Amino acid sequence: MKKIFTFAVSALMASAAWAGVITLDLNKPLNPSTLEYNDYGIWTGCYNDVDYTWLEFGDENGEFLLSHLIDGEGASWGGYYWDGFCPAIGGDQTDYGQPGSSGSWTTYFGGCMAGGGCVINDGSVTADPTQPYFVAYYSNWAVEGPSNQVMFVDKDGNTTFEPVGVYVCNHPWPYYGCEHGDGFGAPFAEGDYFQLIAHGVAADGSETTTSINLVEFTNGQLHALNDWTFFDLSSLGEVESVYFTMTSTDTGDYGMNTAAYFCMDKFQVKGEGGDTPGPEPYTPVAPKLNTTVEDNYVVVEGVIEGEVAEHGTVVLYLVDENGGRALTEIANPTNFERKAEDYQVAIVAEAIYDNGEIITNEPQLVDVPKKVTPPTSISEMMSGKAVAGIRYYNMAGQEMQSVNGMTIVVITYADGTTSTAKVVK
Repeated sequence: MKKIFTFAVSALMASAAWAGVITLDLNKPLNPSTLEYNDYGIWTGCYNDVDYTWLEFGDENGEFLLSHLIDGEGASWGGYYWDGFCPAIGGDQTDYGQPGSSGSWTTYFGGCMAGGGCVINDGSVTADPTQPYFVAYYSNWAVEGPSNQVMFVDKDGNTTFEPVGVYVCNHPWPYYGCEHGDGFGAPFAEGDYFQLIAHGVAADGSETTTSINLVEFTNGQLHALNDWTFFDLSSLGEVESVYFTMTSTDTGDYGMNTAAYFCMDKFQVKGEGGDTPGPEPYTPVAPKLNTTVEDNYVVVEGVIEGEVAEHGTVVLYLVDENGGRALTEIANPTNFERKAEDYQVAIVAEAIYDNGEIITNEPQLVDVPKKVTPPTSISEMMSGKAVAGIRYYNMAGQEMQSVNGMTIVVITYADGTTSTAKVVK
């Protein structure tokens, strides 16, 4: 039988009555009984294909079984190969890619773009380099391999469970590879994506799926998950196991060219007698903008509000008269100002949510008075106020281009007020 599962996660229920959520904790290993890491932050047993074809974590509340070198003894090819899940620590974000080569990544594969293991505290999600996480590898070799053990997991009576979700982020190899290419993959362009797919296998063998884009290139921008992001698995329903596959638009004759890695932590399942936990549901909305003009500067305040702040990133654009993006500012600015070269600019904000949804607000037109530097002879009229414009009139009331003889000077300030004086030159 052809094996269709590359790596799997199965929550194996204990007999105790649970409530709330049960979370896979890498600090509670059962097989191996302890975790040790090498100088690169990689679990030292990664290539042990005798004792650790499967990994097990848990306590009296239940156990989680994860695939690792499931083809058994000899599957590591003497310490050169592994598939499935491998514990790691440190959160190395270094780009080890070299032009035309991916060789260094096979040594330094323990990194994580989030910067460490996932820590959830009072609803906030952060990364801690002292906490472990999983590096997951999707192997084409394993898909075509001789074993089908991973198809179903049987322990404690094939107990079923309800997945809640899991936190995922990009591994550095595909993160940088999609950005500028590597020895196999090409840099992403408009329309490209790198996707993680979760499959739930029910007791009758039927499957449900849900997916999340780890990387996508849309609207002229490369968007890649570099923080721990909640991947909602609740739509999978009641299952016996969950397995993951990956797909990319950069695919060749031998499968994906994009490096088939991602990072995972805090796999959660629903406990008996409890409500489904996890992040509170939210409705993605466009970010709100409050724009003002100060001395020829466009000032934007209140870009980050509500659900955008908690579940997404904001990209802010100044748009020129032809609709082109004249400037991009990324980093969730709470305040942003930029000198405007034209009289009128359009400001567009784009919210990129952690569920992969992107919402752009309507362009907001802002009129920016041109900053005019008055001649030295009338500098005493300025009073430190921003000037929107200066007009010159002769004694007959005719407008002139500049001061010439007895001239009436009318200054209009940015706040709408004016002042008038006679100037002789």
